[in-house]
Amino acid sequence: MSAPSSAEATKHTHSPRRAWAAVGTLAVVGTLNYADRFLPAVLAEPIREDLSLSDTAIGVINGFGFLAVYALIGIPIARVSDRGAYGLVISGCLSLWGVMTMLGGAVQSGFQLALTRVGVAVGEAGSTPAAHAYVARNFPPERRAAPLAVITLAIPLASAASLIGGGLLAQELGWRTAFVVMGALSVLFVPVVLVVVGRRQPPPTEPVATQQVPANWWDILRKPSYLMIVAGAASISIAGYAVTTFAPAFLMRARGMSLGDVGVHYGIASGLTGILGLLVVGRVADRLSRVDPRWLLWLVALMTAVLIPFSTLGFIVGSPGLAVLFIALSYVVGTAYMAPSIAAIQRLVPAEQRATASAIFLFFSAILGSAGPFVAGLISDALKDDLGTMSLGRALLYVVPVMHLVAIGCYLLASRRYLREIVA
Repeated sequence: MSAPSSAEATKHTHSPRRAWAAVGTLAVVGTLNYADRFLPAVLAEPIREDLSLSDTAIGVINGFGFLAVYALIGIPIARVSDRGAYGLVISGCLSLWGVMTMLGGAVQSGFQLALTRVGVAVGEAGSTPAAHAYVARNFPPERRAAPLAVITLAIPLASAASLIGGGLLAQELGWRTAFVVMGALSVLFVPVVLVVVGRRQPPPTEPVATQQVPANWWDILRKPSYLMIVAGAASISIAGYAVTTFAPAFLMRARGMSLGDVGVHYGIASGLTGILGLLVVGRVADRLSRVDPRWLLWLVALMTAVLIPFSTLGFIVGSPGLAVLFIALSYVVGTAYMAPSIAAIQRLVPAEQRATASAIFLFFSAILGSAGPFVAGLISDALKDDLGTMSLGRALLYVVPVMHLVAIGCYLLASRRYLREIVA
C-alpha cells in the first residue's frame, strides 16, 4: 500500500490564519485555566485564616490534592483529543473547571475546598494536552515553539490576573467572591472555543515513513531522552509549584506586604518577566532548533542556570521590592521551560500520540511537582517554632534552587540521545 502524499497528509489542517486565531483563543483558555488554578495560592493567607488551615494543609490542597487528580485524568482525556476532538474536549473541560471554581466560594472547611479543587483538576487536566496536540497538528515541527510559547503565555498572564484581580477583589469583597467571579469568566468563554477552534478535526493521516514507533502509547516511555526531559520538567515543576503556592504568603508574612500590595506588585512583576521570558525563549528556540534540535533542551538548561542566583536571593534579601523582583525572575524558569520542552517531545512521537505524549509529560510533572508545595509546607511548619514568620522563606530556599540544579542536569543528559530518537 503506497504512502499518502504530503498534500493528502496535511489537507485537514487549518489555514495559517485560522490556526493562529485558535492559538490566541487557546492562550485565553490557558489563562483562565491557570488563573483558576493559582487562585487558592494567591488567597492562601485569608483562606488559611478563615478555614483554620496549616501550611502543610495548604500544600496538600494545592499540591497532592489537585495535581494528583490532574495528572491521573489527563491521559485518558488526551486519548480522546488524539482523535481530533480538540474543541470538544477543551470546551467541556472549561465548563467543568469554571463551575467547580465557583463552588469553591461556598466551602466551609478545608476538606470541602479540597473536593472542589479535585473537580477543577478534572476539568483542567484535558485542556493543555489537547491544546498541544492542536499546535502539533496545524504547525510544522520547525515552527511549533513559537505558538506553544504563545499558549504558554497563559501562565504569567494568569499569574498576573489572579494576583492583581483576585487579590484586589478579595481585599474588597472577600476571597469567596473572587472564586465566584473567576469561575464565571471561564464558563462564559466556552462558546468562543467552539467557534474559533472548532468541535473536531479529522484524525491525522501521515506518510508511513513517520510511523517509526509502535502504536502502544507506553512505548513512549522507552525513549531515554523523553524520560530525561520529563525528569527535568518535573524538577522545575517541584520548584515552580512551591513558589506559586507560597510566594504570596511569604511576601505577606516575612516582608510585611498587604494582600493588595502583593497582588499588584508581584502580579505585575511576575507577569512582565514571565511574558518576556516566554516570548524570547520561544522565538530563540525556533531559530536555534532549525540548526540543531538539541537547542530545545540546551536552551532550557542555559536559562535555568542563568536564573538560579535569583531563585536563591529572592528568599534571602530583606527589601520587599528586591524580593518581589528576584522571585519574579525565578518564576521565569517555571514558565519559559514549557514551550521548548513540549516542542522537543512532539518530535519524539508520531502524530497520533502527540496529545498522549503531552499528557504523560504533564502527568509526571504534576505528580512529582505536587511534592513541592507539600514539602515546603511541611518544612515551614517544622521550622515555625524556631524561625517564626521566616520559616516559609527558609523552606522555599531548601526546595527551589536545589530542584533547578537537578533540572539542568536532566536536560543536558536528555540532549545526548535526543537526535537518535526523533521521529522522522
